[in-house]
Amino acid sequence: MIYKVKDMDEAVKDFEDMGFTVIKDKVNSNIWFEDGLFIDLCYVNYSKCSVFLMKLIGLKGLAKHLQYYKDADVGFIDYSLENNRDDLIPENGALKKLGYKFSSFTMRKKYSTGEKLKWKITFPYILDLPFLVGAGSFKERMKPKGIVHKNGATGIEKVIWGVDSKYIEDINSLYDDKRLELVKGKGFQSIKINGYTGDAFEKKYYK
Repeated sequence: MIYKVKDMDEAVKDFEDMGFTVIKDKVNSNIWFEDGLFIDLCYVNYSKCSVFLMKLIGLKGLAKHLQYYKDADVGFIDYSLENNRDDLIPENGALKKLGYKFSSFTMRKKYSTGEKLKWKITFPYILDLPFLVGAGSFKERMKPKGIVHKNGATGIEKVIWGVDSKYIEDINSLYDDKRLELVKGKGFQSIKINGYTGDAFEKKYYK
């Protein structure tokens, strides 16, 4: 899940003060859970030129999402559906069969050790649809071992997300994940985290 912030340093400090362990990266910061899910604290700083360039090179789905991220208020702005493989062949095939256009490409990351990591990602043109990630190697390499949160949080139990009702059946057909509940509405509705009873994600701290 992507959580937009306007000040990364302030966001990291606030979430750490609320008992979450935050893993800092060069660009974004992540709140990982033992179940393999994570919340991506994202500072959005895309220029109009970047969005235009994505369209120019044929990544219209990505461009539409980036523009939405740029215009959105702080808080949860998007989520992904993930598999345990490195490809998205069946998922992209399902999207085509359902009649949806999308941009699909390979993400790459190189470590100082020389190790290279790559994974597939797909962004549908329609913003009501989540983006898809072939997260096999990505999760295996990126997920911290023995992650512990001082506030007792252990994993994401339930996410309720609002979409146009005509897309609910199609989204559910891509993955059967009981942790995701789609309802008629617009965007993030609520989240329940196992072991945590606070309201960190129900408020907007970074206006």
